[in-house]
Amino acid sequence: MSDTMRLTLEIWRQPAAGESGRFETHEMPDVSPDMSFLEMLDVLNERLTEQGEEPIAFDHDCREGICGSCGVMINGRAHGPERATATCQLHMRKFRDGDKVRVEPWRSAAFPVLKDLMVDRSPFDQIIEAGGYISVNTGSAPEANLTPVPKANSE
Repeated sequence: MSDTMRLTLEIWRQPAAGESGRFETHEMPDVSPDMSFLEMLDVLNERLTEQGEEPIAFDHDCREGICGSCGVMINGRAHGPERATATCQLHMRKFRDGDKVRVEPWRSAAFPVLKDLMVDRSPFDQIIEAGGYISVNTGSAPEANLTPVPKANSE
């Protein structure tokens, strides 16, 4: 069994707000199953930078699964294939060797795409700053780093 896997990424590239975009294909031959999705994008961006190309713009803030800024559509699903998991907490082991993964920004008229995978979240930020809230019981999420890992798995 290999320690890495090969993925084909189809990533949305949009130069700036209002401009037309397109999907770009990138081969990722050495993805560790233990990487988070955002770490995998970091590796791709390092490679693009080394090749003299512009890195992919994407939102990220806490990388702890609580801020919500890393929201993208992965294979047509918000945040990816794992239910109730933020993109930054989505690990590459949820994908299989040889998978094609399509990554695009979350699209809404209220949140236009600024560049690549980044959207303008200012309407949402204005609601939060004004002390706005909605009264929906969403339950509570466990602290992302408190999930027990069996000893056999950790070794």
